[in-house]
Amino acid sequence: MPRPSELLKEMTRYLGYAEPSSRRTVFGASYRERKDLRPTDAWDKGAWCDMYVAQCALAAGGKDMLAVVGDFAWTVGHAQWFKDNGRWHAGTAGIRAGDIVFFDWAGGKKIDAIDHVATVEKVHSARDIQTIDGNIGDACVRNRRTNACVVGFGRPAYDGRPSVPNLSLAAVLAELGDAPGFPGTVQQGHKGANVRRVQEKLRRRRFRLGAAGVDADFGPDTRAAVRGFQESQGMDATGVVDKRTWVALWEARLKA
Repeated sequence: MPRPSELLKEMTRYLGYAEPSSRRTVFGASYRERKDLRPTDAWDKGAWCDMYVAQCALAAGGKDMLAVVGDFAWTVGHAQWFKDNGRWHAGTAGIRAGDIVFFDWAGGKKIDAIDHVATVEKVHSARDIQTIDGNIGDACVRNRRTNACVVGFGRPAYDGRPSVPNLSLAAVLAELGDAPGFPGTVQQGHKGANVRRVQEKLRRRRFRLGAAGVDADFGPDTRAAVRGFQESQGMDATGVVDKRTWVALWEARLKA
């Protein structure tokens, strides 16, 4: 079951994430795919402060965490959901870390005027809070804010017990949209984070990785899976992840 420290830990992983020039974000793409929404660009390029919260909740604690934090793209709808479930608090009195806080940049206090959502990381006082935000200056950042523009906050039904996140699901959703920067050739004999990223994308695309699965070790089974993927994309089947293969692992259409 969920606890707030798990959500905040996941959110810090994205600090410094910047929206790419294409405007397609990992959070929009994840939300759109999870909800099976169309048209694609309307979600992949949409305002993503709330979809960031949802993605981090899912990665931190799976469906249990998502169920208490909320799975929304629209901040007004998210705040109303907290109110409908008896978990809404106007203003900032009693606010604490892990609460989901909603803002109206015009300084209003009505839910239907909410512009933005963030997650409370620290409380210095009822008038002075630190948040982790998505989609501020097109990036994930920390902010220290007064209560001037706060409409209120939702308190997820955390119960203090640790969650058991679905790591496979989190990995599948962690990087959709544009490919991240090419780290250099990834090939047999390599180990580590970049191998794991390649393996996760191969598994997502339904290429077999052998008995070891996703183990961050580029062995013969991973090489065979890379070759199979390259063949499916009309590339030379070298079994080596060059820049073209790296980009295609993220951006090529999934097999039906």
